[in-house]
Amino acid sequence: MPALISRIDDLPPAQVYLVAGPAASGKTTFSSQLASHLHAAVLSMDHYFVDEEHITVEHDEKYGAAPQWESPDAYDIQALGQNIRELLQDGETLIPQYSFVLNRRVGYQPMHLRPEQPLVIEGLYTIRCEQFFRDYVHSLVKVFVVADLDIRRARARVRDVEERGKALEVFELRRYFVELGEQRWGMMQERDADCVLEIHNDFSYDIFFGRA
Repeated sequence: MPALISRIDDLPPAQVYLVAGPAASGKTTFSSQLASHLHAAVLSMDHYFVDEEHITVEHDEKYGAAPQWESPDAYDIQALGQNIRELLQDGETLIPQYSFVLNRRVGYQPMHLRPEQPLVIEGLYTIRCEQFFRDYVHSLVKVFVVADLDIRRARARVRDVEERGKALEVFELRRYFVELGEQRWGMMQERDADCVLEIHNDFSYDIFFGRA
């Protein structure tokens, strides 16, 4: 069983940290805080969505034909693996830029990793995808971040509408497929994690990182 962590001292040192968890659980915030604490670089799986025309469409009894954005197949995993290999071997790579307004890749941007600098990789399926780059890592820790469902729904509403330009009226439709994807593919990663971080309303990053 993965260990429950409540402070930074509970987290083993590693070259690479994989941070996974359900949508809006706090993966990005935790990864940013962890990277700041460790002086690490951060790579997000959000860069690796495929263009909308390549998303698998399935028929749902309730909503009809529906694109499966929550599927692991919605990500360009081969490109993710190549970029991680180049970062760990060469210290630099070009990562995709993805537009959530246009639902497609719009370019590339350089990313660098200094010698001995830790790398934090965060996203829905980082633990599921570890086999694509484990050959290039000498130490790796897998963290699964979870939060209460009401917290995740509130965060997702703000993220989808304000940050990603999605229409408010389709929010509940999106949440249906997000939570379906969690049941089908996402939550099972917890059993393969090394550590679990539970984020509740009273969770404090200052306490977790020993700043309080």
